[in-house]
Amino acid sequence: MLIQENIELAKFTSFKIGGKARYFAEVKTPTDFIAALQLAAEKKVPYLVLGGGTNCLVRDQGFTGLVIRNQLRGLDLEDDLIIAETGLALPEIHNFANKHGLTGFEKLATVPGTLGGAIYNNAHYMDSLLADFIAWVEIINPETLEIERLAKDQLGFKYDSSNIKIKNLPALRAGLRLLRGDPTASRRLFLELLKKRADSQPYGTLNSGCVFQNVPVQLGPGHNGTSAGWLIEQCGLKGARIGGAVISEKHGNFFINQGGASSSDILALAEMCKNKVKEKYAVDLEYEIKII
Repeated sequence: MLIQENIELAKFTSFKIGGKARYFAEVKTPTDFIAALQLAAEKKVPYLVLGGGTNCLVRDQGFTGLVIRNQLRGLDLEDDLIIAETGLALPEIHNFANKHGLTGFEKLATVPGTLGGAIYNNAHYMDSLLADFIAWVEIINPETLEIERLAKDQLGFKYDSSNIKIKNLPALRAGLRLLRGDPTASRRLFLELLKKRADSQPYGTLNSGCVFQNVPVQLGPGHNGTSAGWLIEQCGLKGARIGGAVISEKHGNFFINQGGASSSDILALAEMCKNKVKEKYAVDLEYEIKII
């Protein structure tokens, strides 16, 4: 495992925004992962686990600790339980499931990012939550550096949250339980859902997915409350621009780096949205993306 210093993080994020990491390591095995955590402890610096770099915004000042880029990619099947390491992208898990006649993961497979990030934030699309499929997750205990298996009821899954997120637990792999079904129909549904996303969201742009969580009160359309994108649209903010950052014309909850945007540009747009929505609807928007 190579430890690097002063590595630009922008190239590892979907926003293509972010300063340097003081230390940086790519891990491909659980042993590497534990060694990286040992290094962070020895140097007395914080650690950050980075997967696909979606659903986050790295500040221009960068990160003063160790960034651990998760490249664990093992994938197996045990008695219809998919055993997937957390560096895998969600579509890879869907494709593997299809090959083995397992279905149901189609909605989540359209979510950009890795399994680790999806567990961290209990990823969701429409009415499908990652927690619906989790049997267990193996983590590294940050204090003992021992590998532990946590059952689903120990993971504290909630909308946009989990104990993995709250306790900053490095997740290594998970057991995912899907159902036997028709792989052809599953693939067809997946492609239909991808097209639906592309029609309503700014695919092919530099964005980090939804910036805000949906608001947990029913003021308008949306799953798990009211769509934050709808609230932003009602405030007339689609297309609003600060510096190199703009709010998507397709979806109000997507911010786009149109070239040279800074983290300050994104955060200024976010503050504008929070203030306008608060003024019009008397509700507070909460970040879905992680601000680093």
